Amino acid sequence: MNLSEIRVLLTREGLLKKDGLGSYDAAPLAIGCDSKTVTPETLFFCKGVRFKAQYLADAAAAGACAYVSETEYPVALPHLLVTDVRKAMPLVAREFYGRPDEKYPLVGITGTKGKTSCAYQLGEIFRHAFGDRYGMITTNEARSCGPPRNKSGTTPEALDLYALLHGFACDGVRGAVMEVSSQGLQYDRVTGIDFAVGIYLNLSPDHISPTEHRDFEEYKAAKKRMLTLCRTGIVNLDDPYGAEMIAAATCPILRTVSLTDPTADYYASRLILTEQGMSFTVNGTDLNDFSVTLKMAGEFNVSNALCAIAAARALGIDPDAIRGGLANAEVKGRMEQFSLGGVKVIVDYAHNGLSFEKVFDYADRFHPDAKKVVVYGCPGNKALDRRTEMSDVAGRRADFVVLTDDDPAEEDPDTIMDQAEVMLRVHDAHFVRIHDRASAIAHALSLCRQGDLLLLLGKGHETGQAVRGASVPYGGDRACAEAAYQAALIY
Repeated sequence: MNLSEIRVLLTREGLLKKDGLGSYDAAPLAIGCDSKTVTPETLFFCKGVRFKAQYLADAAAAGACAYVSETEYPVALPHLLVTDVRKAMPLVAREFYGRPDEKYPLVGITGTKGKTSCAYQLGEIFRHAFGDRYGMITTNEARSCGPPRNKSGTTPEALDLYALLHGFACDGVRGAVMEVSSQGLQYDRVTGIDFAVGIYLNLSPDHISPTEHRDFEEYKAAKKRMLTLCRTGIVNLDDPYGAEMIAAATCPILRTVSLTDPTADYYASRLILTEQGMSFTVNGTDLNDFSVTLKMAGEFNVSNALCAIAAARALGIDPDAIRGGLANAEVKGRMEQFSLGGVKVIVDYAHNGLSFEKVFDYADRFHPDAKKVVVYGCPGNKALDRRTEMSDVAGRRADFVVLTDDDPAEEDPDTIMDQAEVMLRVHDAHFVRIHDRASAIAHALSLCRQGDLLLLLGKGHETGQAVRGASVPYGGDRACAEAAYQAALIY
C-alpha cells in the first residue's frame, strides 16, 4: 500500500486536512505509533494527549519514512495531517493488512463484567469445532492456533490490533473471538472491523474517571457502538440496559438471551448450581431441551454461556461442539478455587462493586457458616467510584478485610487506602492496611482456620503491579497464598 493510496483513503473518509507528501510516494513496510519499535520505512502515527515532538524525532532517526498527525512538526519527513488521528489509525491499518477481519468470522464481546469468561467459553467451543485453528484476544492473553502472541491492554491500539488479526489470517484460523473494552470502542480501536457477531453482556457504572470516561452516559454510549459494528448482535435481556442497547442496534440480525424471559431467542431454565459449576437447559430458535454443564462457578456464568451459545449458533457451529466446549471451559483467575490446609481460597478478578456482590453471593450460598476474610485493593488513576463501591460490599459482607495495593499507578497508595477506608468505617468493619500484597495475603491466611474462606479479589491472573509508570513483578495471588501456606508449615 503506497502513501498515495493512504492519502486517497484519508481524503475519501473526510479526514485529510493537509497533504505534506509532495511527490514522495513510497510503500511503507510497517506502521506504528511507538517510537521505540520503529524500523526503517515505517509510517509513524503521532497519537495521544501526551505525545511529544521528541517521539517523532526518534522515529525519524530510526528510519520512519513519513508520519500521520493532527499537528505539523519541524521534522524533515513527508506527512499527512488529519483531523482525527485515532480515526485514521484503524482505517489505514485495515487496508495495510489486507482487511484481515474479512478472512474469518470474528466475534466481539463487550460488557462491564464477564467478557473474559465468555471469551474463553466461546474459545473452547471453537477448539471443539475447529481444532487449534482459532484465535483469541482477551484481558489475559492473545493466541492463535495454540502459540501466544504479544499484546497490551484488553483491546490493543488499532495498529497492534490489526497486526494481530492479520497474524490470525496468516495462521489460517477458522474463527476468532476478542474482548472489546469501552475504551476500545470510544477511541476507535475497532473502527472498521467487520464483526460477524457482536455480544453485549451487561452494563453497570465503572471506568468513570478523568483518564477513562467522563460519566456513565459516555460509558454507556461507548458500549452501544458494539451493536453497530456487527452483522449479528447478541443481547442479554436480563441486563437493565438490554432494551436500550437493542434500540441503539443497527446490525441486520439481533438475537436475545435470558434466564428469566422465555420469549428470548435462547432461554435457560432448570438451573442446578453446585460449588464447582452448574447445569442448565436451553430452549430457543434452533435448540430444544439442550442440556449444558459448566465447571465455571456462579450463576452469572450462565448468562455468559448463553451469549456464547447464541454466537456459536449464528456461526453455524454444531450443538455437540458447543456442549463439549462449554463443559471444558475455564479461566485462570476467575472464580479459581483451591484449599490450603482446610481453608478454602477463591481467587477472582472481581474489581467493582457488582462483581464483589456476585462473589459474596456465591460464598454465602455454598459457605454460609464460614468466616470470610477478603483481600483487595483499589487501582490508581481510574475508576474512582470503585473505592466506595468495593469497600461498601467488603465492609458489609466480610468478617475481616485486609486492604492492600492493586495497581496504584501514579497515585499515592496511602491516599487510595484513605479513600477506600471510609466505607469500611461506615460499616464498622474489622480491617488492617498492608501495602505489600504478598504480605497482605500471608496475614489474611494467618487469620483463617479450617473451614474458613479466603477471598483474594481484584488481580485474578495478573502477575504485575502498575506503579508510577512501571510494571513491578508480582508473584500472583494464588502463588503468594501457596507460598505463605508453605512458609507457615516450615515455621
